Formats: sequence, C-alpha cells, structure tokens
Amino acid sequence: TPPSRVPSPPQRVLLPQGYPESVSPDYLQYQCWDALQALCSTLTGALATRAVLQAVGVGDSAATVTGATLTWVLR
Repeated sequence: TPPSRVPSPPQRVLLPQGYPESVSPDYLQYQCWDALQALCSTLTGALATRAVLQAVGVGDSAATVTGATLTWVLR
C-alpha cells in the first residue's frame, strides 16, 4: 500500500476528514463556488451597511444628530 499523505494544517482546517475519499467527486468545485458566494455576500453586506450609514449622515462633519435621526425616521 502507498504511504498515506499527512495533510497540512490548512488542509486539516478546510477539508473534511478523509478527503478526498470521504466526499463526492464534485466537493472541491462546490466548495470553491460556496466560498465565492460567501465572499460576495460579505462584500454586499459591507457595502449596504456603508450606504445606510452614509445616508443617515455618519462621516459627514456637517451632519447633525437631529438631522441624521430625522433622515433615518423618514426612510
């Protein structure tokens, strides 16, 4: 029998035990798309949060707390 390869630390964290024998043949492709989707989702959430905060005046030195509150309530 060939010697079993010892997985590297990143492989132990990112891949399931017994990979590749323990998963279906399309597992790696699925994980790549899943990771891309998670990245896009995170970026979308960050951009949306930034837009909301900017819309209510966060970061604008001329904005007042009252103005930001009224803007938020009116939306």
